[in-house]
Amino acid sequence: MRVIALGSGVSASIRCLVVGLVGLLCCQVVLGDEIVMANGDRLTGTILEDTQETILLRTDYLGIVRIDRRGVQAVDREPTQPDFLAEAPIEPDLDQIPATVAEANTPDRQFSGRVNLALSDERGNTDKNEIDVDYQLEYRQGWHRFRSLGALEFDTNDSEKITEKWSTFNQYSRLFPSRWYGAAWLSFDHDRFSDLRLRTVGGPSLGYLAFESEARNLSIEAGPTLLREDFYGQPDQDFSGVSWLLRYDQLVWQERLQPYHRQFGYLALDGKDKVLWQSWTGIRMPLAGGL
Repeated sequence: MRVIALGSGVSASIRCLVVGLVGLLCCQVVLGDEIVMANGDRLTGTILEDTQETILLRTDYLGIVRIDRRGVQAVDREPTQPDFLAEAPIEPDLDQIPATVAEANTPDRQFSGRVNLALSDERGNTDKNEIDVDYQLEYRQGWHRFRSLGALEFDTNDSEKITEKWSTFNQYSRLFPSRWYGAAWLSFDHDRFSDLRLRTVGGPSLGYLAFESEARNLSIEAGPTLLREDFYGQPDQDFSGVSWLLRYDQLVWQERLQPYHRQFGYLALDGKDKVLWQSWTGIRMPLAGGL
């Protein structure tokens, strides 16, 4: 299911709410000990051991890692708690700790994706043809990721085109040593029969990765965004504002069904009434033989 809504006349209260949500997303509270690496990365957690050569740090997102002291710029420890409030120390399993934090954070390159194709050919009083294609590709290496999504719809009725539209979304993101990440993205949309020659939307964003696994994924991001619309028969338009993107999917019922939801929203903040809202919702189900 795909829902697209365009509107105007957004109240000042909604504008304030969106700006407030973006402001909250851009705030991060650092709890625990923090290690600042020479390249600017920040690792947060609990320091288990600190020597002249290495630091053992327990984190929620990498487990226990051994950090080479030569790559550390600064160490910021959390204020010491009274004994009756402090947690009992956990003895690390040294056999399960990577040699260095660099080794723990640079996994092998990973490439994944899917392509869906649907064809329809009807013959009768009216001859109809439909072509629908969509794809999703993702490339990962260490902290870096590139994602590309796209869709194409082309329909004819008695050899006359009645639908001609396509869209693509491309994003580069860089994970931080936490659940936060920074990203830059650019999307294009074309819809001939809605008089839209090309809609270009893009900008930087800050995101939070709540869950990431084969069983469940949830992320949300927001940031300043520029939007430009080129039309066939209307004056072109330019807007500046803020956008947000939500992604969710989860395996249920013996890991055979996967509900998913993707949502994109845009709100102009330059004095122009412009709202763009897109939503994709559905369920994926394997057929047989790994398909």
